[in-house]
Amino acid sequence: MSTSGVGPFENDSAMDLLDELRELDQGEVIDALREALVSAAQVAPGSYLDRDLGEPAVAASAVALAKAMERENVLDELELAGLVPEIPVSFFTLVVSALTRVLQEDSEAHALWVDVGRGSEWESEVERLLSEATEVAQRESN
Repeated sequence: MSTSGVGPFENDSAMDLLDELRELDQGEVIDALREALVSAAQVAPGSYLDRDLGEPAVAASAVALAKAMERENVLDELELAGLVPEIPVSFFTLVVSALTRVLQEDSEAHALWVDVGRGSEWESEVERLLSEATEVAQRESN
């Protein structure tokens, strides 16, 4: 396992997504985030979710949440300041779906962290993101 940590940006797939985002125009960033999320969310429960789909979905969620929660310092650290457009509240329904899917037992990312004894630590991080995404998504209904 080549990941170095349980954080949303501490794996090769997440780093690849961040590199891709840095090369895009602002108008293309939300489409790339959406693509990463849809790729994970559309894998049916019971079907195997490859880590190369799950890890970018977690990273895309964290980027979208950094923008929605006005965490400009996170975007600065990721070298994405000024590249991430405003994210519509409706987008977070997709974030919730993708993170919920990544947390299922047939998710390779989940299984790999469990295998190395850090499953609960990884789950806590993803569940924190899921909680925030749920909070943002509920703003639409209020």
